[in-house]
Amino acid sequence: MRKHHRTALLVAVCAATTTTGGLLTPAAAAPMATERDGPDIAELPGGEIAEKASNELNSARSLRLKMKAPDLRLNLTLDEKANCSGKVTVPGKGSVRLIKHGDTVWLKPDAAFWKAQLGPEEGAAAAKKFPGRYIKGSARDDDLGGKGLATACDLDAFRAASGATRSPGPRWKRGPQGEVGGHRSVPVTSHQDKARVTMHVSADGKPYPLRLERRAGGNHDEIDLGRFDRPVPRGVPDREHTVSVEELRRHFQHSQQDEPPSKSV
Repeated sequence: MRKHHRTALLVAVCAATTTTGGLLTPAAAAPMATERDGPDIAELPGGEIAEKASNELNSARSLRLKMKAPDLRLNLTLDEKANCSGKVTVPGKGSVRLIKHGDTVWLKPDAAFWKAQLGPEEGAAAAKKFPGRYIKGSARDDDLGGKGLATACDLDAFRAASGATRSPGPRWKRGPQGEVGGHRSVPVTSHQDKARVTMHVSADGKPYPLRLERRAGGNHDEIDLGRFDRPVPRGVPDREHTVSVEELRRHFQHSQQDEPPSKSV
C-alpha cells in the first residue's frame, strides 16, 4: 500500500519540554548579580534554597530555556501568555524556527526538516518551493502543533512540568558550591519518583534556578534557564517571507493530484 506522508508541519517535538518529567540546559544569559538581603544562600539548608529557587521560578513573567538532549535541542524564550520565540532542532532531522504571538504562529523549517517530514523527494520539492519562508497560521491549527505547541510555549505549563512549587515537598540536600555559565551556584538535590532531581541555584543576586537536572536510570535531562523577566521578542516575519498554511495545503493537494496512480501491494 502506498505510504502517505503527513503534510502537516507538526511541531510535536516542542511538547517534549513538558513530558520529560521536568528538565532543562545551559542558558547563555544568567540573571545579573544584585545585592542579596540576608545570609549567603550557600549557608542555608537545602530545603530553604529549593523553596527560594521555586518561588523565583514561579514569579518570573518570562524566561529563556535551553535544552540539549540526544534527540532534541531547544532554545526558546517564553512567557506566561504562551508567547514564544526560538528554535527547535531534532538531530538528524532538521530544525524549525518558531514564533508565536497570541493566536498566531510562524514556523520556518529548514530543508532537512522538510525531507524528514515528507520524505526525500516531496521534502526537497517543498524546500525548493518555500525557501526560507515562514508558514503562518492559527496556533489552534493541529497541522501547526495545536495544543502541543501552545503548551510548549506556555511558561506556566513549563513550571508545572519542572516540578517546581512554592513549597517543595521532597527533602533537598545542599551540595558543594559550583558554577553555571560563569555564575556562582549552589546545587540542591532530592529524589522524586525514582529520579534524582537537582536544581543549581544562583548564589549571586536573586536565587534563580540556573539549571535543572533529572537522572532516572540511564536517562539524564538537563535544562539551563536565564533572561528572567525579559520579554519575548515582538518581531514577526514580513509578508515577503511568509506563506499561509492554506497556501501550503493547496500546494500539497495539487502535488498529490499530479502524481500518477500507484499500485497497491
